[in-house]
Amino acid sequence: MSLAMFVLLTLLQLAVPPEPMAPLAPLAPTSPVSPLGGSYGDYVLVNGDQMCSHTHHDDVDEDALVERYGRHFLWYELDGKHYVVLDRGALDEIGKLFEPQRNLGRQQAALGRRQSELGRQQAEYGREQARLGREQARISRDSDRRERMRELGDQMRDLGDQMRGLGDQMRDLGDQMRVKGDEMRALGRDIDRKLHTMMRDFATRGVAREVD
Repeated sequence: MSLAMFVLLTLLQLAVPPEPMAPLAPLAPTSPVSPLGGSYGDYVLVNGDQMCSHTHHDDVDEDALVERYGRHFLWYELDGKHYVVLDRGALDEIGKLFEPQRNLGRQQAALGRRQSELGRQQAEYGREQARLGREQARISRDSDRRERMRELGDQMRDLGDQMRGLGDQMRDLGDQMRVKGDEMRALGRDIDRKLHTMMRDFATRGVAREVD
């Protein structure tokens, strides 16, 4: 092999960067924990266009409940009996109980949007790396394009560094979302306890009316 050919092959090898990084898939936001799961029975809470429910039985017709009680009510099962709360003061009290969970949900949604944006940037960098790789392959046998090969190699390495930076940011967001998920689960358990206490109190004081 001639010395010139040996030098050319050496330069080509140095110009070829590592394989492009595959974009990291964003983590799915943790779903809010529905309170009153388990042994406390079914419930349906409706506030305007918003509905929060937890039902174990197919015979709970949420649409029928809305038609019967309107757009502001709490229907629930307690100790084998069914109750409905229509008092707006009591419903506002329940709404305040859920507000910390709604705030966490909004924070999770913001983190999820940021993750999605980073994922789109990673995908764009990946496409550009692929384009540069195709150009490298096309000119790799052209000894007159060694300077361009070096430029392409530098660009691909720079893109690789940017993708790794995005990956670090996505992992940090994933850690934050896991923390928010833990907080959401803890809040769900707290709401569970408080709401069950409120339901029993509503039934005892007559704020909740027993229904069929």
